[in-house]
Amino acid sequence: MSLEIQRSETDFSAVTKVALALLFIGCSFLVFNVGGYNSFIPSDLVLLSRFVVVVILLIPTFILFRLEGTWNKYWKLSFSFWISSIGMLLAWFLGRWYQLIPGLSTSTVPGVAVAKVSEVLPIITGILVGMYLVDKDFTQVYIRGGDLGKSIKLGLLASLAALLPFVLVGGLGLTASPSMIVSWIPWMCLFATSNAFMEELMVRGIFLRKYESILGQKQSLLLTSVIFAIFHQAIIGYTDLLSLSVFMGMTFFLGLIWGYVIQQSDNIWGAVLAHTVADIFFVLAVFGV
Repeated sequence: MSLEIQRSETDFSAVTKVALALLFIGCSFLVFNVGGYNSFIPSDLVLLSRFVVVVILLIPTFILFRLEGTWNKYWKLSFSFWISSIGMLLAWFLGRWYQLIPGLSTSTVPGVAVAKVSEVLPIITGILVGMYLVDKDFTQVYIRGGDLGKSIKLGLLASLAALLPFVLVGGLGLTASPSMIVSWIPWMCLFATSNAFMEELMVRGIFLRKYESILGQKQSLLLTSVIFAIFHQAIIGYTDLLSLSVFMGMTFFLGLIWGYVIQQSDNIWGAVLAHTVADIFFVLAVFGV
């Protein structure tokens, strides 16, 4: 099937598309915030919540897979939500080995980097295995194919947007010494690369193309950017309205840029590059101010 055909909009009414977009936002919140990063669920219920989300999302996936006709082609979208929830569940069981390392503290840049790698490896592995079992290829999630050169060029240009969150979180007030910052560079790169790839894969890579076939290209870009912003609510928590609005507005803006890079090149790596730069600046601002 050609890319043009894959991206053609399904003949849904405008009202139906809005309802579906809200449904997708709800499913994303269920996966990323309830079954993943959350600050509103008691710690003793976190594992149970992840199990419940997996079961809830398995039901529509199985039903759509078994259906015949038009609705059957949407089972892969439901499967994408489900496999993401599986990744979050795997992270609970397999993503905390960093706690076994003597003397490692997550209040330091090396500690945060190692903890991030520990966390994202099960998520990335679970998603990639699931996607490969379904598609037998990684083209559909933008890891292969497309225009890699164009993706990298756009990613380098999009990296300039990383200055926005750096300034907003107080990066201009750095107090860390140059020698300390240099010692952080490998760890910041490790943290940023692993986190950027996980988020680009999980929020945009496995969903952009599927949303486009239902809502259209522009609407898909807007939707994934909204979901990206809501996903990051878990980082800042339910703080004051102004801080929450600024933070989510910033992540929405960055999500638009990085999603645009993917759509224009049909390749994820430029967005991963730009996202990595932004995360490096973010870590530098958090620990260096």
